[in-house]
Amino acid sequence: MKAYRDIDIEEEVRKALADKFTAFASKLPSKYKLPNIVVRRIGGTSEQKLGSYNVTIDVRAKESAEADETLRTALAYLQAVAWQQTTEIRDVEINASGSWGNDPVRPDLSMCTATLVVTAHKELVDL
Repeated sequence: MKAYRDIDIEEEVRKALADKFTAFASKLPSKYKLPNIVVRRIGGTSEQKLGSYNVTIDVRAKESAEADETLRTALAYLQAVAWQQTTEIRDVEINASGSWGNDPVRPDLSMCTATLVVTAHKELVDL
């Protein structure tokens, strides 16, 4: 029997961004380069062959302007990836985007965040 299952959307978005940005899925490692992006899945809905995934993107940088510019560029880049259809990502809808001040764990770093709905193909697997 075959079925469609959700893809690892965090990894799919990370791979799409990794061509241009320093990006991580799920959590920030202990050593990293700035600016960087962390992608997290926070929910979503599932249809037969497509999934709509709620995703956050956090950008950390030394300066707030750099974090904001990196976030805006990353969002535009993800939308272009969806439009080109070279990955499993088919649509990126931006729900909210902005600067929320400093990183709560590393207050010496500025942080900007966006929440998205990413629509992507599921993978067909044997059960």
